[in-house]
Amino acid sequence: MNIKEKIRILKIFRVIVQIIFFIFMPSLFSQAFAGVKEAVALIGKGENLILSDFVIKLLILCTVTIIFGRIFCGFVCSFGAVGDWFYMLSEFIQKKTGRKLPVIPSKWQVYLQKLKYIVLICVIGFCFLGKGEYVTKYSPWTVFSLITSRNFKLGAYITGVVLLLLIVVGMMLKERFFCQFLCPLGAVFSLLPKLPIFHVKKKGQQCFDRCSACTNRCPVHLKYDEADIRDGECISCGRCFVVCPHRIKKNK
Repeated sequence: MNIKEKIRILKIFRVIVQIIFFIFMPSLFSQAFAGVKEAVALIGKGENLILSDFVIKLLILCTVTIIFGRIFCGFVCSFGAVGDWFYMLSEFIQKKTGRKLPVIPSKWQVYLQKLKYIVLICVIGFCFLGKGEYVTKYSPWTVFSLITSRNFKLGAYITGVVLLLLIVVGMMLKERFFCQFLCPLGAVFSLLPKLPIFHVKKKGQQCFDRCSACTNRCPVHLKYDEADIRDGECISCGRCFVVCPHRIKKNK
């Protein structure tokens, strides 16, 4: 089985998993992040943490992330799935029309990935100060959650609608645009420790000279040379393991 076939099988598997979770648990992202907001708000009030449904879902996802890495981001999150589908649509349109959309330069991507931590800090600040309703009212993931629950009464969330539309445009320009640059829940998961067995690690002398197969396929632009520093950015999509020529050669 060649690399293209392996990538195609992985892609099909991911889409199937994403569709299943999109149908049955489309708001899991919003609910888990609501757990973050709720916990911070209680801390800001000086109250004890309550294990609500939102907080429990957050703790479960954090535990999964610690054990398996950001597999929620790579396979489960409906917001991330929609980003993948819009990017696939963008690739299809570009291929059929022969026109390329503007591309975000690689050297900017690492810096732009820091934006999600700023978003997280701002959200935490509002919730800590008891102003969490502003986050709910103006956030694009609130609008996304309403849409996926077939609630289209969005008149009170115009700012969130505009932001969501801008994010969709970004999703078509850059793979995993929201996940990389703006997702506050992704920022939380990236800061969690992970069991060593699931770390992205360079194979050292086993890697071929000047090989960049994994980097070229990585949706979050993670280089193996930087894996120890930026391992939290990995969304556990599995592409690097599929395209690694060392593994292919070893398995022949």
